[in-house]
Amino acid sequence: MSCSRRRLLGAFAALPLLARPARAQTDFPSRPVRLVVGFAPGGLTDTAARALAERMAKALDNPVVVENRPGGQAIIATVAVARAAPDGYTLAFAGTNGMILNPLLYNNLPYRQADFRQLGSMGRSPMLLIVHPDLGVNDVQQFIALARQKPGAITCAHAGRGIINHLALLHFQSRTGTQFQDVPYKGSGPALLDLMAGTVQSTFDFPTSALAHIRAGKLKALAVTADQRLSSLPDVPTMREAGLDDFELYTRMMISGPAGMPDDVVRILEKAVGEGTRDPGLVRQFAEQGVTVVYTPGAELDKVIAQESAMWAKVIEANKLPRVDLKS
Repeated sequence: MSCSRRRLLGAFAALPLLARPARAQTDFPSRPVRLVVGFAPGGLTDTAARALAERMAKALDNPVVVENRPGGQAIIATVAVARAAPDGYTLAFAGTNGMILNPLLYNNLPYRQADFRQLGSMGRSPMLLIVHPDLGVNDVQQFIALARQKPGAITCAHAGRGIINHLALLHFQSRTGTQFQDVPYKGSGPALLDLMAGTVQSTFDFPTSALAHIRAGKLKALAVTADQRLSSLPDVPTMREAGLDDFELYTRMMISGPAGMPDDVVRILEKAVGEGTRDPGLVRQFAEQGVTVVYTPGAELDKVIAQESAMWAKVIEANKLPRVDLKS
């Protein structure tokens, strides 16, 4: 067993056991609420969590504190929330990887989707298909044609095995009959730096990471994986407009707590999340970064999670991506 894997499993073992369902709390909240994020400060997930926490605190008239617990592709943070007391004071701010993809990619994962009560989604962000300007392609069809002419020759960077950027590449290959040279990195930051340097030639990444570089002409966006164009990049077509139907991919920003939270606490938290996402300043702030801020209630979010889990399961199965046993 690798040292890093031993540390990861050790972190799981150190977490408290699942608590019994909490009783209803008419005085909730009476102390700070923790919003646990599975990534280090500074990225999209962390920035969005902090912006929402500020608005939730106003709605609750109570502090909402972001706690960063990076590691294990958000597994450590997600397990911590699953095993917390279901009293509404420990919540997860999770993306698609933590809540949807990890259960599809790992054996013996220390949590299940059923371990959570969804409080709603803050919004969603699509990805961009991005290339180096010197690649010499101006649209998706030219990119596909070049890849078919040179199977395995064009490099495509991604942020690591099983990360949504990686699965987007696999899905693109399956849909277009292409094959790229897969180049994994430890995060999208290093991948984008190498893309700008010309070390790699393409990637799928989020607007928040790449917008400034695209506007500066250092990178070229060929299409967005959304159902409509982004107001921040109005000249970049959707995948459907670029000739590739049914290629809408998003990461979602989901707020959840441990299963077993009292219904009255859930109602209070859902109201706070909903009010926070309707803040005009929050909507404008993230629209400029390519993020659509719109509240999806918990019950509706459960259906979205089921649908997207089924979609990604097909992508993983079609590409024969093996599950990883965390205890091996």
